[in-house]
Amino acid sequence: MRTKTLALSTMLSMLGTASLVAQTNVYSINAVGYINVNLPIGYSIVACQLQTGTNTVANLFNNTAGAYKGCKVLKYNPANGHYDQNDIAQSSSYTTGWVGGGTMTLNPGEAIWFDNGTGHVTSTTFVGTVPQGTNTVVIHTGFQMLSSPVPFSGDLITNMGLTNYVLGAKVETFNSANQPPYTSYISTSSGGQGYMNQWLPGDPQVAVAQGFWYDSPPGATSWVQVFSINP
Repeated sequence: MRTKTLALSTMLSMLGTASLVAQTNVYSINAVGYINVNLPIGYSIVACQLQTGTNTVANLFNNTAGAYKGCKVLKYNPANGHYDQNDIAQSSSYTTGWVGGGTMTLNPGEAIWFDNGTGHVTSTTFVGTVPQGTNTVVIHTGFQMLSSPVPFSGDLITNMGLTNYVLGAKVETFNSANQPPYTSYISTSSGGQGYMNQWLPGDPQVAVAQGFWYDSPPGATSWVQVFSINP
């Protein structure tokens, strides 16, 4: 197969963060790589921005060695306002797998709560291909958990193309190490002759493999992100 090489600066801007490290090799027309994700004790909002084949919880968080005993994942369903849940019970009978098979999906553009109940910081590695072409994330009215469908880091507006928002939309990121753990952003407008839309206190900042809460007023239907490694 023909091999292409990505410029180092492109890969650093796409995948490089202090806590989430990724290395990507490109074969033929696909960018194949991995993302190492640190999972702190307690809750974090996690996203998988690679196509891994199935993108199920059991595949992404492989518990065959009991590494995630006591952990659980929760996925918010905006249609009913409730969480779907997969977990690994503390009882020894579930040390090698997720209760119910771990069939919950975590596709690019989605996000979940990961509750690390192991008592120590742990990690996982996502391996797959970077989504290319036109990637569309459906936006519902009200609350939802989202992520960039491509592993970018930085601000959601400039770096990740979240421009189809409705004034009054809100973004909340979560970091359990911060007090308070939530950082909130809201889209608003400045009046007068220099009328313009803006986010306060600034464009929302999101890292690779990090999901976020998004609260949308009525009107927005999708977040379209176009990405290609090809000239």
